[in-house]
Amino acid sequence: MAKKKKKSPPSRLPETLANKAFFNRRYVAVQKLLRVYGLDPALLKSLEKSQLYYLFHPSMESFRFKAAEGHHVPRRLLDFVSESTHRFLQTRYFGDESIGLTYLEMVNHGIAFSAALECAAQDPRFSGEGARIVKLLFEKIPHARVARDLTDVSSCIRKLAMMISKVNFRIYGFDWRFFTDVKGGRLHVSTRLIMMADDTRPVYFVHKKKDRVAFPVRAGQIIDIPAANGRIDRWFVTGKDEEPPVFLDIYIQSHALQRAKERMDIFPAHKRNYYIMEPLMYMHRVVETLSGEQMLECYLLDDEVHVPFGYFPFVVQGTKLFVLSFLPYFTDDMDDTVFLNEALGLQREDIVYLGMDKLSFFLTVDFDQIPALKRVVGATGIWNLIEHIDKIPDLHVVIDQKKTLMVKKFIERKLEFEEKNK
Repeated sequence: MAKKKKKSPPSRLPETLANKAFFNRRYVAVQKLLRVYGLDPALLKSLEKSQLYYLFHPSMESFRFKAAEGHHVPRRLLDFVSESTHRFLQTRYFGDESIGLTYLEMVNHGIAFSAALECAAQDPRFSGEGARIVKLLFEKIPHARVARDLTDVSSCIRKLAMMISKVNFRIYGFDWRFFTDVKGGRLHVSTRLIMMADDTRPVYFVHKKKDRVAFPVRAGQIIDIPAANGRIDRWFVTGKDEEPPVFLDIYIQSHALQRAKERMDIFPAHKRNYYIMEPLMYMHRVVETLSGEQMLECYLLDDEVHVPFGYFPFVVQGTKLFVLSFLPYFTDDMDDTVFLNEALGLQREDIVYLGMDKLSFFLTVDFDQIPALKRVVGATGIWNLIEHIDKIPDLHVVIDQKKTLMVKKFIERKLEFEEKNK
């Protein structure tokens, strides 16, 4: 996060500090800030009024999102990232949640206060006890540390950038910069979120004697980390250690993206993008079918909770891994699918007919009305997925009684048929 060189501001009192409401907001926020960093808020009471005003005087301009020069980022996407980020700032806390320091207070008051400390550390008006207090505060909470401690906000924006990206069209990244200067005799701190766009370029390959098109799995720039392709250590595929390690660049066909989105039908489009791309970019696990075919496992990732919901079959050509399609959790030649078939007699055609190849099935069907299905599905890994999805906030899915009745009758007929043919 780059910043301009600051100048010490004049000593006159800014008008906003004469506003009691503003002064109180900053005072309360700075008290919380000190507590989070293990300092005694009573230190503020040891400062002279003029010194306290000096530390509280900087103005802070809140987040502003804009597209980088020469980069096309639609306004609706900028608004989505901006609104979602501000919602995060207002509802998430830094440090001990019981202290109640929101990230919005960190941005609007913590950054301004830490910037003032840098000036105060060199200002002659702070001497004696005031100088000791400023030195202590500056050592514990320098401007760079407060900015660095906004990592969770950066992670939120990274996630939002992945949500609005389309790997077979355009990906988005961002840079985050703090600027400090003097305006009207007052230290002014501003924040800029610069969104960047990067159009994707397809590659061509041959598989089963057919020419095919794929797109690089890719994440946009994240502050000072440049845009990068998704890569997987070849050890995951071969099981053989190599020195130095050999990495495979990951590519995906549009067909695989479409099939994954179809089967994640309970989520809005932006969350589908994230749930597809996050495992391919950052979390790799190769699984094998009962017949030995390899596939990448796809996870739902939320707050460090990850549960599998499908598979990406792939082929490797040279140093490239091509994802060919997306298969649902209950797919052929997997342990749980075999168990489902043995317990209920469900074949692949039955799974597709019932809609069990889509996530909506597990949220719209009332399993309590179908004990046999609940017992069998509950013994598989999909039940962890059901419980996890059911806890996702703002996901409004209701039981479909008509569909539940259809599934109930189908399962009962299947069980009757299996019983007769024993």
